[in-house]
Amino acid sequence: MKTPIRLIALLVCTLVAGCGHLEMTPESDPNRVVTGTVNLRMPTDLPADASVLVRVVEGARGEATLRVLGEQAITRAGEPPVAYRVEFRADDALLRRGVNIEARVSFGGQLRYYNFNAIGLNAGNIDRPLVLVVDPVKR
Repeated sequence: MKTPIRLIALLVCTLVAGCGHLEMTPESDPNRVVTGTVNLRMPTDLPADASVLVRVVEGARGEATLRVLGEQAITRAGEPPVAYRVEFRADDALLRRGVNIEARVSFGGQLRYYNFNAIGLNAGNIDRPLVLVVDPVKR
């Protein structure tokens, strides 16, 4: 009689152990906000017509499938560091696949600075201010 009870207990333990990989945390709010500052790697004064564009994008620069999720254009940016706030929509699955933030500084009708390296956003860094450092465009 003890054998069927042990067999049932073993079967229950096996079934319950198979559920250990399921994600049980609730999905977070897909409406996101990222804030921080844009700094120039080589400090200099910006002219009065300087503008800063900060974008949150899905994919990497140069990909054909680059999709802009949100952006903030700042005209008459003033002196660096320039504060930004970008609202965008990305569910947890999209954050895991890859979302990047990029910054560009333009004046005199030309792109002058941008961040060369991709800066990835994820659940671990999206809630704190991010410093985006931009480098001069090589001509």
